[in-house]
Amino acid sequence: MKLRSFPLLVFTVLLVGFMLQTCTLQDHGLVQPGNTQARLQQLTDSLFNHFSAKWGIKQGGIFMRVSNPRGSYLVSTNINPAVQENSHYRVASISKTFTAAAIMRLYQEKQLLLDVPITNYLPNTPAYNIPNKDKITIRLLLQHRAGVFDITNQDIPTSVNQPYAGKRYYDFIRQGDKTHKGDDTHTFTYDEEFTVISDNHLVNHEPGTQFHYSNSGYHILARIVEGRTNMSFNDYITQTFIQPLKLTNTYGVVLGTDQRMKNPFIDSFLYFFPVGPDRQTITTIEDNMSGLIADGHVVSTPADISRWMELLISGQAGVSLENVNEMKKMLPGDEGNERYGLGLTFDEGLGYGHDGFQPTYLSRLRYNPDTKTTVLVVATFAYIKDPKEVQPGPDFLDLAYRLRDIGIQGAQIVNR
Repeated sequence: MKLRSFPLLVFTVLLVGFMLQTCTLQDHGLVQPGNTQARLQQLTDSLFNHFSAKWGIKQGGIFMRVSNPRGSYLVSTNINPAVQENSHYRVASISKTFTAAAIMRLYQEKQLLLDVPITNYLPNTPAYNIPNKDKITIRLLLQHRAGVFDITNQDIPTSVNQPYAGKRYYDFIRQGDKTHKGDDTHTFTYDEEFTVISDNHLVNHEPGTQFHYSNSGYHILARIVEGRTNMSFNDYITQTFIQPLKLTNTYGVVLGTDQRMKNPFIDSFLYFFPVGPDRQTITTIEDNMSGLIADGHVVSTPADISRWMELLISGQAGVSLENVNEMKKMLPGDEGNERYGLGLTFDEGLGYGHDGFQPTYLSRLRYNPDTKTTVLVVATFAYIKDPKEVQPGPDFLDLAYRLRDIGIQGAQIVNR
C-alpha cells in the first residue's frame, strides 16, 4: 500500500544503526575498522532495539553517518539492502537549506534585500494577494516568523466556502472526495498554492510576532528566486549549488508523476495504530513531491547531503562566510525547532543544520564548525498510534529526541 499523503514535519531528530555497513574517509582515504565504529554500532543497536521492542517495529531501521577530517563512518540497523554512501533517500526539509542558500546568494550578489516587503519581488496579481504581504520580509520568511498559512501542514478552515474546507488542500487534490475525483499525479504550482491562500485570506499571525513553521513561506522564497533569476527554482539550485559542488547523487523532484526515487534507494515504513490485527504498515517510498519544491523536494544520499552541509556552514558552497554567519543568528522557535535562524537550526554539541520528515524519513543533519564534524542521523520508520492525533505527538517526539541524543554521543565518540 502506498502512502498517498502525510504532513511534512521538521523536528529534532538523530538516528543510528544496527549493522555497520561502510566506513569511509570522505576525501581522505579509508578509515580502518576499530573501536570507534564498534562504539557507534553499539549506539545504533541499542536505539533500534528499544523502539523495536516498544512499538513492534519489524520493517525500517536507522542509519547514521558521522565524519570529521580524520574520516567518516556509516552504520545502519535493520535496513535491507544495506545503506551505502550513494543510497538515495528523501532529505525532506533539509531541502530548505538550499532555499536559504539561494536567497543568501542573491543577497550577496545584491539582487535582493532581506528587510524590505516581499511586494518588491512578487508578481502584482490576485494569486499573490497574500495577507499582510506589505509587512512580510524575506528575513521573516526565512525565520518562519512571517505568519504565512502553511498549506502543506494545516487543514483549510471549515469557515472557508470551498469544497476543500476542513481538509488538507494537497490531500483533497490528490485523493478527492465524493464530489471531486482525485489525481495523485497532479503537478502543483506556486500560482495554484497562493491562489488558495489569497482567495481565502488564510493567515496565521501578524508578521514578526511569533514563530510558526511554514512550508508555504519557503515557497514564496522560491518564487522570489525565480523572479530574480528568470529560472525555475530547481534549475537555479542545480546550476548554482548541486552541479558546481559535484553533488552527483542529489536532485530535485518537480513533477507529480515522478514519484519513485532513483536506484539505489532506501525503503521506509509508516506504522498506524497499536500492535494488533488492525495495525497498518505502509511503505512510503513513493510520493508526489511537486507541492514541496523549495521545502522538501530534494533527494540525496548520506555522502552528498553531509558534504553539502559541511560546505555550506564552512562558507565553501558559494555563500560567503559573512552571510553564513547571518544565517546562524538564532531566535527562539518551538518544541520541534527550539532555535531557528535563516534557514538553519542549532543543537548544542552538534552544530548547525536542519531536520526533515517526509513521509517517514526522519532526519537530523548538523555540522559543527568548531570540531569540523558532520552528523547525519535518519530513521526510516515512524509510528502514529492514532491517525487523528495532532502531530507532533508524544511518540514522534520520543523518537526525535532520542535520535538527537545519540547523535551527540556519536559526535563525541569520533572526536574523543
